[in-house]
Parts: sequence; C-alpha cells; structure tokens
Amino acid sequence: MKPAPLRRVALLCLLAGTAQAQTMLPDSARLSQRRHRLGEVQVRAVGPERFAVGSTRLELDSATLAQYRGGNLADVLQARTPLALKYYGPGQLATIALRGTSAQHTAVLWNGLNIMLPTLGQNDFSLLTVGASTSVAIQPGPAAALYGSGAVGGAVLLNSAPDWRPGLRGSVQADAGSFGLAGGSAEARTATPTVAVRVAASYREAQNNYTYTLQEARGPVRYTLQNAALRHQWSLSPDVAWRVGQAAELTAAAWLTDVDREIQSGVNIAGSQARERDQSRRLVLGYRHVGARQQWAVRGAWFEDILNYQDGGAPSNSRVRTTQAQAEHTTALSTRGSLRLGGEAQHFAAQVDGYGTTEISENRAAAFALLRYDPRPALRLSANLRQAALPTGLAPLTPTLGLEWDLLAAPDSAAAQALTFKASAARSYRAPTLNERYWRPGGNPELRPESGIGYEGGLHHRRAWSRRLALESELTAFRQDVDDWVQWLPSASTGIWSPRNLRRVRSQGVEASTALRLRQGRYDGRVQAAYHYTDTRKTQGSAADSDPVGVQLAYVPLHQASLSTDQRWRAWLLSTTLAFTSFRYINASGTDFLPGTGLLGATLGRTVQGPARTSVLLLLQATNLLNQTYFSYPGRPAPPRAISASVRLSWR
Repeated sequence: MKPAPLRRVALLCLLAGTAQAQTMLPDSARLSQRRHRLGEVQVRAVGPERFAVGSTRLELDSATLAQYRGGNLADVLQARTPLALKYYGPGQLATIALRGTSAQHTAVLWNGLNIMLPTLGQNDFSLLTVGASTSVAIQPGPAAALYGSGAVGGAVLLNSAPDWRPGLRGSVQADAGSFGLAGGSAEARTATPTVAVRVAASYREAQNNYTYTLQEARGPVRYTLQNAALRHQWSLSPDVAWRVGQAAELTAAAWLTDVDREIQSGVNIAGSQARERDQSRRLVLGYRHVGARQQWAVRGAWFEDILNYQDGGAPSNSRVRTTQAQAEHTTALSTRGSLRLGGEAQHFAAQVDGYGTTEISENRAAAFALLRYDPRPALRLSANLRQAALPTGLAPLTPTLGLEWDLLAAPDSAAAQALTFKASAARSYRAPTLNERYWRPGGNPELRPESGIGYEGGLHHRRAWSRRLALESELTAFRQDVDDWVQWLPSASTGIWSPRNLRRVRSQGVEASTALRLRQGRYDGRVQAAYHYTDTRKTQGSAADSDPVGVQLAYVPLHQASLSTDQRWRAWLLSTTLAFTSFRYINASGTDFLPGTGLLGATLGRTVQGPARTSVLLLLQATNLLNQTYFSYPGRPAPPRAISASVRLSWR
C-alpha cells in the first residue's frame, strides 16, 4: 500500500477514539479492555463503543458462536453468560434484562442501527439467529446511553463486519436432536482486493413434545407438552463490502427471517391452538470515507416487521415499517483526541389491529457529540452528549462521562501485570412504545419518556506469567435509578388497562469475572467464572400503584453465576457450561417465586481433516445434563435432558 493510504488508515484509527488494544482474553464471554493502538491496515467501521471509556463490555468470541451456530441468541446467552433471561421455553419468547431493568430497557443494534420492535419496545432473542452475525457484544450500564432510546440497562451489539481475507471459504452443517429438533446452516465467504462477500443461512424446526411431571392430589402425573412446536425458523443474511479507491468503503447488508411457531399455554390450560408468525426484513446501506484529518460516514436502513397471531378467534396482525438514516463526522483533535458529531432520524409506519383501522406514523430524531481525549497513554477520558426529539417534545438530555486510568502499566514483555481503574456515569432514557401510546382502548399519548441515571466503577487486572499462561479479572460495582417507570394499571372508573408513569426503581449490585488461559504445545484451555449480584427494588410509587415499595422486582434474580471451560487438544474439543440462577419472585408482593436452578451443559467435538483443504467437524451437545425438573416461567415446564448432534463440512 502507498504511504498516503497508510496515513489515512492510521488516522482512521486515531479518529476511532484512539482505539484501545484488546488484551489476550481467555474467556468465551470476555471482558474487553481497549487500549491505545493502531488498527489493521484497512478501511474499517468505527462504532460508538470506542467512546465508551470506563465501561464494562462482554464479548462472545467466534469459537463460542461457532458451537451454537444452529441456535439463537437466547441459547448462547443462557449457557455462556450470567445474564437474566425471561425464557418461556424452547422456541418461545425470550427477553433479556440487564442490571435489573426490564426487557424494554435493553437496546439491540445490528450494524449500528436499533432493531427494536417499535410496537413492543423490545426484542425476542429466540428470533435472532446466531449465524446471522459475526460478532456479539453486550454493553451493560451507563455507557449504553450512547445508543439512544431503550439503552437504560444496556445494549446488545450485533455486527457482520466484512472479512477481507482472500479466497473462498465456507461450511455447511446439519443438526438433529431430542424432541424433534432438526435443522441446518450454511455460510460462504470470498474476497478480492476490492470486494468482500458473505452469505449465511440457517433453518430449524422442533416438535418440543417432551414430558413433564406435575404433583397432583392423586400423586405425580406425567404429561406431554402440547402446542409448543417450532414449525420452522429460517434466516438469510447476505453482506457485501466494496472498497472505493483507497480511502472509502461501500457496504450493504440484509437480514431476512421467518418464524412460524405454536404458542405454548400454561400447564393448566387445555386445548390451546395459539400460533404466531414472525417475519422480519432488514436492509442497511452505508458509505464511509477517510480523509487527511477527518472521517465521515452515512447510513440508511429500511426494516419491516410482521407479527400475525391467532388463537381460534379473530387474528391479531401487525406490520411496522421503519426507515432510519444516520450521518456522522469525526475530526482529529491534535494527536490525543477526536470529536464526532452526528445525527439520526427514524420514521415508523404501523398498521396494527389494536390501533384501529388507520395507519399510525411517528417520527423521531437525535443529535449527538462524542469526545475522546487521552491526556497521556495511561489516562483515557470521554465526554458525550445526546439529545433526542420525540413527538411529545424533547427527551431528557443524556450526557455520558468515562475514565480509565492505568494504575499499573504492563511492560513490553511476556510476563507482566496491569491494573486499570475505570468509571463512568450517564443519563439515559426510553421513549414510550407505539403500543403504550396508541393501543385502543387504553393507550396514553401523554406518556413521558422514562429517565435513568447510572454509575459504575471498578478495577480490571491482568497477570501474564508467560505468553502461554494469563489470568484476567474484573470487578465492577454499579447503581442505576430509573424514574417515570411505566406501568399498566386498570382505571378505577372504567377498568380499562392503561400505561402511566408511576414508579421510581433503583438497581444496584456487583459484577465479578475471572478467566484463566493456558496454551501448552497443542493444548489450548480456558476457564471463566462470573458472578452477578443485582438488587432491584421500587423506591417510590403512587396511590394508584398497589405494588409495595422495597421488594425485589419480579423475575430479577438476586444472584447469578456461570462457569465455563473450553479445551482443545489436537483435533478434539470439549466445552462445559454451568449456569446458576437464584430464586425469582413471580409477583410484585414477593410472596410467590420460582426456585433457583443450576443447569449443566457440555459439548464434545472432533475435527477430521479431508482432502483438498476440507474438514469435517462432529459435534455432540447436551443441555440440562443433570435432568433437573424446573419451570422457566410459571406454568411452562422447561425441557429435561436433551442431546443434539451436528456434522459440519468446511472448506477453505
């Protein structure tokens, strides 16, 4: 490459907020500490997370994602992270709540754009397939305010970055397992010096007709689960990137999904025929250019989400089309900092049976400024500001501050240790959903946005005894206060349920994680343990809110922990996972609860090399190995021990 393009690439990395280099992280759900460094020699996307100084970030590495390629994000997050999922059963609704907040307080971004369903204000993680993205990261806490509405508790970031390695590579996989599970997936990639293409597809179905036992007056009685089949789930996600000259890149990505599933009813409800069809079509186009001292980028997107529900009576249908546009400009501030200015706009057009016969449309817009400044290599600072405009007026102004300070810097050697203090604070907000504003009867167009203020601080430590052995640990304390929390309550005069800004909720706790990695000859092993303590309670209500103050919120476990191991030796792979969740209240008064669970899983694999640079991977995966009987949600029994097998043919 010529010197001028090299300078542009080096500047791009500086404009990225003087990106922090990731240390070698041995864990599957790794905690990422970014340090000052130059990036790869290529034009590359730069996300706002580069300005999220002082915050915790968890990433699922490619090896972990490969083991769950035929599944959905709920499967991998439940097995590999100590995060709280509200899970209705295999193939059923699955939502995530970060740091004690609700599912509506978690934003999900795909290639930098929010894919939240505007009607519900949340995402069903059972509909998000693993193979559609090349990277998955979770950004809990205050810094997630960078991503706009809904990121009160945090954000989940999905990306499909272009792969510029030359040549053709790909794989096809077939899956089969317990309770009628069958499916397959395929992926192909190729790249030239100017064009990179990736296509991923997957298909899955399952009967989910497992047995469960209920304790009745006549004794334990065994039943077979009814009306819980995943009739089909397919996903197609093509991506293409085109280098325009030496300083620009044009990208296009699509994600098409179609899910047809039966809706499992409670165990005491007989004869249910509920069924739901979810379809999504997502398209993103982007252009990025790197100049001598600046970078600018534009993005446009079109989404269509269709949900059709029927239960023997009149069907309930909805169709929402979302149009989004983003533009941003980044300027270098000497050699130590960068400033990014930008704006975005959204337009929603919804046809929902519950809104009446007319189409509802709504516009939103936001402007932001992101500042990153490193006074010296051991000290990194960020200060960000975001202002959104909603149909009811301006949303709360959301500033974000972050700091990282290397108390002990690692020398340039294989055996070293480093200690970093980190802290961040932010204000966040959640705009009312379309259902909350327009549902008939009961919608409340006058709802105020929810507002949150969050703080976190902690230490990150890394100790490397050699290039083969390293230990990395992180400890974070956090606090989050959410005001104007929306709650649906029946009217005293009409009995009609309507949303109102009633609650103030406080969530606070501690997150700890440690990971050890050993490489010795042809052996590569890693062990990670993580623990989350989350105390979330309502601190203020109103006379209309009958829920008591001071009780742990329903479905928020006080304790969660996970332990995972990954071992590779020669052609063999062995992974184990243990996920523990303490008891959870299932009502606001704290009188009823679901017992705690400890779920053990394992994966065994072997790779067989074939001719012409091909290989075959044989995978055997087991969940709930101890065959524990438990309920993932009241009235919805979770599956017993299940086993699945996969065969993957790869070429390169």
